[in-house]
Amino acid sequence: MSVKETDTIDAMGIDESTNTLSLLITDPYPWLIQEYDHLKTMQEKINHYVAYLENKGYTKEYGSRTFDHFHIEAALKYAPTDAGKSFFEAGRQQLKQRGIRFAYTVIPRKEG
Repeated sequence: MSVKETDTIDAMGIDESTNTLSLLITDPYPWLIQEYDHLKTMQEKINHYVAYLENKGYTKEYGSRTFDHFHIEAALKYAPTDAGKSFFEAGRQQLKQRGIRFAYTVIPRKEG
């Protein structure tokens, strides 16, 4: 699964020490090619994740368990463009208002 499957959760897990449910978006695609489509797809994926959290879709996996925090992480293979960085920052601020933390990480490439 990846960012292109906008109606699925790529991965999720619980940080027991903080009682945080974390959702992961995997993004193996370059940003320079079709930047607008990339931003649009990422927006759709994040919107799906927010709806999943707000509608408590996680009860299918975790029953009636409650969480103290929610976190969405985007794991990127390629560094985002300036527009991508601006998009992520604006999204981070909007999600913060909903009580959801957001971050993105560019996964370092292994030198071989």
